[in-house]
Amino acid sequence: MSFEDPANNIVEDVAKGTVKGVLEFGKEELLSFIKKLRNRGLGFIGNGETIEIAREQYKSGESKFYHIYIEDKELLRLVGMGLTLRKVEGIVEKRTNLRNKIFEKYKVNGLHIAEFVQNGILNRYIGILVEELKSIKDLKEQIEEVLNNIEKHTLFIKGTDTLGEIIKKSSIIVHAHSPNVFIISGEGPAANLIKVNVEKIKSVFKDYVHEEISMANKETLFFRKILFDS
Repeated sequence: MSFEDPANNIVEDVAKGTVKGVLEFGKEELLSFIKKLRNRGLGFIGNGETIEIAREQYKSGESKFYHIYIEDKELLRLVGMGLTLRKVEGIVEKRTNLRNKIFEKYKVNGLHIAEFVQNGILNRYIGILVEELKSIKDLKEQIEEVLNNIEKHTLFIKGTDTLGEIIKKSSIIVHAHSPNVFIISGEGPAANLIKVNVEKIKSVFKDYVHEEISMANKETLFFRKILFDS
């Protein structure tokens, strides 16, 4: 025996231009369906308060800016999750729960995209791209490229990492992919690890200039490749 979600029935009926499905819905079913529509794409979060915060972030000015340059709906959803993580940073339980939900649904790449936005890295990355802007089309392509290939452009440091591991991982990624921009980011103990070892970390990036951004308990290093004239 198969079970069919009544919400699917009403959608089908509405699509056919009838109100039959609406009339057959009970009050609780209708309310549930309306809630599903309202939270479409956010239901996986689970927590009602966090869902409301996420909905607010999707309406924010920063989110609207990203909608101009990012067309992929899944990427936009993850960008929204990053903004939401930033909003709940001071609420440990909500933040931990949301991180876990993002990881469950989108795996490590999805979580890293969200963190890329949460930590303000996407903002600065776009700033770097704008400084060398060729066209809006090129800007859009480069933004989506870095988000879709986040592991080739960014190393997220954990508090348990060592300096040796940071240097080894950075070296492997940079030599394998030679990105024009490479980012190392960490928070809490990881931020301090980055901060006190900037000079040693820089040794990996021979043909790059670096920019250091400190924010609250976060530390981010941007390495931009030096483009030599031919």
